[in-house]
Amino acid sequence: MMSFFDGLTLELVPHSASVSPERWTGDHAIRPLSEAGHQQAKELVETMGTDVDAIYSSPALRCLQTVQPLARAAGLPIVELVELLDTKEFAEPHEWTQGIFKPVREAIGGGWAAGHGLRALVTMAESHPGGRVVAASHGDIIPTFFAMLCAVNDVPLPKVPQRGGWYTVRFAEGSFTITMNGTPHPGDVRPRSAR
Repeated sequence: MMSFFDGLTLELVPHSASVSPERWTGDHAIRPLSEAGHQQAKELVETMGTDVDAIYSSPALRCLQTVQPLARAAGLPIVELVELLDTKEFAEPHEWTQGIFKPVREAIGGGWAAGHGLRALVTMAESHPGGRVVAASHGDIIPTFFAMLCAVNDVPLPKVPQRGGWYTVRFAEGSFTITMNGTPHPGDVRPRSAR
């Protein structure tokens, strides 16, 4: 079903630890990484390695800062994709998340966000067929994207990493596997045997 993506490896990175949204008074698009987040971004270079074909990111500063050390080490530019931005609390598309559909706005917004994730994946696959690409995004778009992708292929959802971790998605033979890299998040509520 997903043979278009065969050979592609996607390293999908939730942005590293950032300044708390509750403590940030400015535009959230420029909310930066915390000190711990900058350290996690540096460690990403060591744990992931630099053998990558391209680096993509949400335009949000915290995502860009997450992959900047990797981009420098790999000698690659960071390509910004608006499709990797956060979901804006699942409020889009406005035409359908208001009015008659307001009671199911989060479901509609989730579908919209998953579609943005799929569009980003297609862009990366078309630009780097069979390559290894890195993409930094947000903690709301990533699970929404995985929920759609895993449902389409009846693949189990991955473990959830703590900040500083990431997912490796390998596409082959019309399907894919997802591996969680890093320490499992303590909020992952699945039974231990399923993690």
